[in-house]
Amino acid sequence: MSFLKYICLAILTLLVGVLVHVNYLLLQQLGGSTMTSIPNAMTESLMRMTTTTTIKTNQGDDAAYQERLHNLRREVSAMKEEVHKLKGVLDKLKLTQQQQQQQQKGDDEEDEDDDEEEEEEEDDGAGGGEISKHGNSSSQRNDKEPFPRLTCTPEIAQKQASRMNDRFREWWSHSACPDQVWMKDIHQIFETAVGGGDSNNRDPYLILDIGCNKGYTSADFFDALSPGTNMNPHTLVEAIREVAKDMNTKFDRDGGVCNDSKKPLNEDRTTERRVQIHCFEPSPATYNMLKSVRSKLKMSEGSRIGAVWHIHNLGLHDHDGNMSWHSVCANSVGDELCTIVPEDTEGAIRVPVVTVDKFLRKDDGTLPLVHMLKIDAEGLDPAVLAGSTSLLTQSNAMMVMFEFNPGLSEKDDPHGMWGKGGNPPKKLLEVTTWLDALGYDCYIDTRLVDEGERKKGVPDDAPALYRITGDCLVAEPTVRGWANVVCASRKFGNVASMLRDLATIV
Repeated sequence: MSFLKYICLAILTLLVGVLVHVNYLLLQQLGGSTMTSIPNAMTESLMRMTTTTTIKTNQGDDAAYQERLHNLRREVSAMKEEVHKLKGVLDKLKLTQQQQQQQQKGDDEEDEDDDEEEEEEEDDGAGGGEISKHGNSSSQRNDKEPFPRLTCTPEIAQKQASRMNDRFREWWSHSACPDQVWMKDIHQIFETAVGGGDSNNRDPYLILDIGCNKGYTSADFFDALSPGTNMNPHTLVEAIREVAKDMNTKFDRDGGVCNDSKKPLNEDRTTERRVQIHCFEPSPATYNMLKSVRSKLKMSEGSRIGAVWHIHNLGLHDHDGNMSWHSVCANSVGDELCTIVPEDTEGAIRVPVVTVDKFLRKDDGTLPLVHMLKIDAEGLDPAVLAGSTSLLTQSNAMMVMFEFNPGLSEKDDPHGMWGKGGNPPKKLLEVTTWLDALGYDCYIDTRLVDEGERKKGVPDDAPALYRITGDCLVAEPTVRGWANVVCASRKFGNVASMLRDLATIV
């Protein structure tokens, strides 16, 4: 295993060298004739290139120059892709070694624990595993999962809870608009999880954006997975504003509630991959707006081969049927009155709802691999998860992201399921314990300490994630507003490991 690792490292080093050379050629093309002699000081050279070089070509030369530049950029993107793939292989080798070491350690300790286990079995009798304080039974878990489940000691759990509670006091909405650090190189994470190889010979990346709203989650994933399609938060807000101008109106918070349109973009601007993103939006007005935006971005089905944005005027739930929405949803985008209302509300709009399992199930009864199941469902997130039971039981959702919003229970009914006033009431730990039994590790997503906070004396020790699973969070978090939870299936060890590494306190 170590020999293979060294070979991969050597190849990776070689590719990095080639990548540096290709980048140099690209700079040389950009610099024109002044780059024919390279000064000894590289910094001086780059400054001279960027400040004094003027490219003068006739029309024919300019076309040839642009073609060479385009080809070099394609070579750079291809080399970056190969580097990412090799990094993924190294990560997988590292994970395999860790698992082998843990397995060996477990085998060494097994003989010592045999007598204790026999005594415990005698004490348990025929009653089976004891239900823990969070309602989870050890017998429900798959002990042969590829990635080991971590359990926090009471001391570690208390340390993490203290820092998390302090973080809520430092910035009450730190989890409402998280940095989503785990999105960095997510295409590499997904690719490694399914075994690498030629992406053109695999099924496309599949993302479910449930509660699509203005489409910023969809834009984030298109930018991360297929940046060459040019569907990203920046182009999305431009298209939204063009649609509003066409309608002689302005949409409220058109840049996203978390200033999503100002997020930095993927540095890779050319790579295109096969991506299918399904956007579910029950509000008719928002649904129609999204279709117009999609047309402007040329992301409709049939307009391009690789990346497609599917938009559905559909709700997701734990059953199939219909749901009532306020009449204002028919014509107003982003109106706060556009919410779920009681079924007997006069003038209410009826919108069909289905389960995730039914929507995804193929003709042969199988379910596809979903790379991200994202849910933001007006407090009905637990119901949508329940409607995904088959998908989750089969570990066919690589990652899950949902919103936890106990504050909704303070509003008029119906207001979702979170909190004491939920209908029916659901607690976060109840939901994450259920997900744990199905093989998922869950975390509270957060926002890192920024420069402005540092200047105010906020300690720079906040992690990117706070772990929930494995008794790492033993009390319901006190949340003002809403928080975001992200989970990974332990079936995909590199994905689960990536999230765990970001929860640095545990």
